[in-house]
Amino acid sequence: MLEAHHKQRRIRNSLSREEIRDVSLLILKEEGLDGLSMRKIANRLGCSVASPYSYYESQIDLVQDLIRTGEDELLSMLKKASAEVQSGSAFDQLAAIARAYFHFASNNRELHKVMFVTDYGGVHRKAFPQLPKSYRFFLETVRIGFDSGEIPYPKNEYPAIARMMWSWMYGVIVLDMTGMLRKRKGAGNPIEEGISYFKKLLSKKPD
Repeated sequence: MLEAHHKQRRIRNSLSREEIRDVSLLILKEEGLDGLSMRKIANRLGCSVASPYSYYESQIDLVQDLIRTGEDELLSMLKKASAEVQSGSAFDQLAAIARAYFHFASNNRELHKVMFVTDYGGVHRKAFPQLPKSYRFFLETVRIGFDSGEIPYPKNEYPAIARMMWSWMYGVIVLDMTGMLRKRKGAGNPIEEGISYFKKLLSKKPD
């Protein structure tokens, strides 16, 4: 029986990096980062535990790849949402980015935790030697609002306002993930509420 089982195992060359990544994302979604291991990946793929190591040097190497995959998907979603805005308004583009970011996080909760919350052996510093591409794209959109005069604040206040807006988006997502984002009766969507307040506040010239 044992020999027959070994004959049915997949050989290393029959695997692909994409297969390993897809199975890893599935395990991550179902069990979180603590449930992700090379052994579980191998069991799902029907291969030896050594096989995934042909594509990834370590589990941290795999997690870094998952972070990059998530970052690429998130950036693509943000760019698509921004490009679909017809008005050309920076505020409308930022609103579209906020909706897309919230949608990504809601549908990829465990991956989002790994990307932006979990400190997994210093993996963030290694995976993101610079600012995440999604955050850079957001910053560029805020800068458009400053350059066009749509956000009528001195340009030296750009970094503080950009951080404040990103912190709000991130904070709403964390509240939602932890079950603390409870809608009051008659209250609007928290993302739409925040967008509305930011537009009102930042459209006014400072005193």
